[in-house]
Amino acid sequence: MKKLYISALLAVLASLTLSCKKDNSTTSYPSLSGLSITQQPPYVSVGDVLTFEYDRSDITVSTGSMPVVGIYWQVNSAKRDTLTENIAISNPAFTYKVDTLGKYTVTCNAYAGSEYYGTSASSEFQAIDPATALTGTGANTTATIAGKTWTAVNLSTPGSGLAYKYAEVSSQPLGRYYTWQEATTACPSGWHLPSAAEWDTLGEDAGEIMADAYFLEEKMWEYWPEVNITNSTGFNAIPAGYADRSFATASFSGLGEYAAFWTADSTGDTAEYRYIIIKQPKIHKGQGSITSLALSVRCVKD
Repeated sequence: MKKLYISALLAVLASLTLSCKKDNSTTSYPSLSGLSITQQPPYVSVGDVLTFEYDRSDITVSTGSMPVVGIYWQVNSAKRDTLTENIAISNPAFTYKVDTLGKYTVTCNAYAGSEYYGTSASSEFQAIDPATALTGTGANTTATIAGKTWTAVNLSTPGSGLAYKYAEVSSQPLGRYYTWQEATTACPSGWHLPSAAEWDTLGEDAGEIMADAYFLEEKMWEYWPEVNITNSTGFNAIPAGYADRSFATASFSGLGEYAAFWTADSTGDTAEYRYIIIKQPKIHKGQGSITSLALSVRCVKD
């Protein structure tokens, strides 16, 4: 009886071992990858109709031949449309009309049935109201400082300069970014680009020209105890950063960290500008390329 009991126990253990091995095994499926879609600028307007496209030639499979691949789209995790069940036959774009303020994530999903791992790509952006996106600067659009009248908002003349990351709706709250060459003719009639000497009349205290502003309800100038933001002049400086236009597509940096403005003074290929760093209580001086550096612009009345 003892031998029979031991044999039976061994049989049960063997059965359990086989069962565990079977349960722990996983099936390795081929996976799709390489999907990319049109990226929208970070800010858009309510009512904008956006178009998203994908390049089917970018999609690859990890092993084996390319299967039949379909595409469907989601907006903020809600499934919207299956545009095609076979990208080799049709390759349509996806259009979406932005209907409300807020943040959006538009996702394209590529799938190939139950025996393949799919892939996806997304574009994130926010629909904003340009009239209310920036707060904390007050209603005044000009400020009289040391006997001169200055614009109290960053210049945003249509048709010149660039909007932040090409998001046109951001021009009103943030202003546009101008090369020095553009800045010299950007101010409206009756106004001019201030000289370095005119800038110097503002003094050296950065806090006196900095606004305690909020962009989309987020504080623009991060708190630093060394900097006492009073905006006592009403100048309303905001940290819009700067743009580098050295290449065909401009790059944007420093939003929330720097405010930088052109002066009218130039020497050869460079021009003088004034800037504020978030953590230093001083208006600094700098020199930059007149053709590739793009900064904010303020104007002084003639």
